[in-house]
Amino acid sequence: MLKIDKGRWQYWFYASWFKIAVRYRKTMLGPIWLLVGPLMFITMLGLLFSVIMNVELAVFVPHLAFGIIVWSLMTSLMNSGTNVVFHNRPQMIHSGTKLLDLVMVNLFNSLLQFAHHILVAVGVYFVFRWALTPYAFVSIIGLIFLIANGFWYGVVFGILGARYRDISEIISALMGVMFFITPIIWMPEAEGRGGILGPYLSLNPFHHFLELIRAPILGTPIAPLSWIVVITITVLGLTAAYIFNARFAKQLPTWL
Repeated sequence: MLKIDKGRWQYWFYASWFKIAVRYRKTMLGPIWLLVGPLMFITMLGLLFSVIMNVELAVFVPHLAFGIIVWSLMTSLMNSGTNVVFHNRPQMIHSGTKLLDLVMVNLFNSLLQFAHHILVAVGVYFVFRWALTPYAFVSIIGLIFLIANGFWYGVVFGILGARYRDISEIISALMGVMFFITPIIWMPEAEGRGGILGPYLSLNPFHHFLELIRAPILGTPIAPLSWIVVITITVLGLTAAYIFNARFAKQLPTWL
């Protein structure tokens, strides 16, 4: 198994928080700026697309809000995960920082930003007041799966991104395209089943990860296929992370 020192969580937390503090130093609002982008995006697109698609605001805005928030976490994990080694090469070369430490700091950084975004979701809930049931807690399981995948992705693609710099550009371009073809700013018919988009959504892994978190909160069912896809990707990804870390982690300084 991948060996991670549990006592290092304090270092991961403070190092990730320091990154956010440095980014927003000398600004009036500080980390509150993390709320501004999603809030404006949800407000403007919610008003516009609810009219275009003829969907009630009380239905579309929660769908959009949780889609944007979860997608922001996915994007952060993937874009920063691909560059986690390259952007931290001084620490790896001069301080001997281990790959797993870099990945965990990056993971904590993404989760801290996600924690800020949750405040937007809370605001959306108090505005529209949809019914919450115990089923909503299933979204925590979905979030755990997403975090686990963010970890293995950082290990595998952090190594690949350090070795082949084009991968970072490919992932960035891919995420830009996938945003529009994943049901975030639009709603699939019949919960993604049937219609012209049905077969495509079955092959879209982002849709499955998103549904495991968003569907329980909104009270909609999760297709069994989503569980199968997410669990399969998680197992294969963690296995790949173990292999990549054991084989390539010590070679990383020579690639930088």
